[in-house]
Amino acid sequence: MKELQEIEMYLYRMGHTKQTIKSYLYVIRIFLNTNPNAIQYKYKDVLDYMTEKVQQYNNSDTKNVILGALKKYYDYLVDIGVRNDHPCRRLHLSSRKNKDIIHQDLFTTDELEKLMDRTERYEMLKLKNQVLISLLIYQGLTAGEIVEMKVQHVDFDSGVLYVKDSRMLARRHLDFHPKQYRLLDKYVHVARKELLQTETKTLIVGKLGTPITVDDINYIISTSKPLFPNRNLNPKTIRQSVIANWLNEKHIPMEQVQLMAGHRWISATARYRFTPIDEQRELINKFHPLQ
Repeated sequence: MKELQEIEMYLYRMGHTKQTIKSYLYVIRIFLNTNPNAIQYKYKDVLDYMTEKVQQYNNSDTKNVILGALKKYYDYLVDIGVRNDHPCRRLHLSSRKNKDIIHQDLFTTDELEKLMDRTERYEMLKLKNQVLISLLIYQGLTAGEIVEMKVQHVDFDSGVLYVKDSRMLARRHLDFHPKQYRLLDKYVHVARKELLQTETKTLIVGKLGTPITVDDINYIISTSKPLFPNRNLNPKTIRQSVIANWLNEKHIPMEQVQLMAGHRWISATARYRFTPIDEQRELINKFHPLQ
């Protein structure tokens, strides 16, 4: 189809990557084949089409690819002078109160492990901070969960950490990461005893020897921001990254990730599932195959 070839050249001129162009062309080809009057569509026509797609696909990445492709199609028509208006430039999909996970903003497992390479003035504080960070990057705990952990929640015999339930998350038992055995053992039996200044069963204590707070954890993580100067590094994005990596890097089954993350609903876990471009095309073709 000559028109698709011209649209492809337009997308190249706009600076899109080959992979993005391939995805957009796939969607546009389906759209034009099934909507012969698309060149004349108004806002309501595009909205009706997208409403149908929203009902067909649960994955927000797929829906955004479809809408992005349609916008580029009408950008092209405006660019060549066929239309002087754009029917869907202001059309946006609901982000479920901004709860969708933006995968490209997250950190890989290798990037997260860089947080463990800390320079500290005192060895005992370095060990304490490494244990704290390990709970964030290996178990994906929230700052609030770490604050609530007690010494008795560390089971060295079984190699398991117990995490209490909270208003938002379920209780769970999580295996030690292989790199944690030595850290936890030395921290609990040596460093913590040296740091402790008050009677407490809290697992992680601060530099003053008192129970650590959420603000303390936020501060400790903030000291590593120079590693990623243009990205949003905090306990929340670390946890999001860990869950996303369980699903997309390590390919752990979603039901198991749900348990590991403490999610009460599988839908909360599904938000972290990234659909590759090729799989997005397969999903689109499943519901709207080309003839």
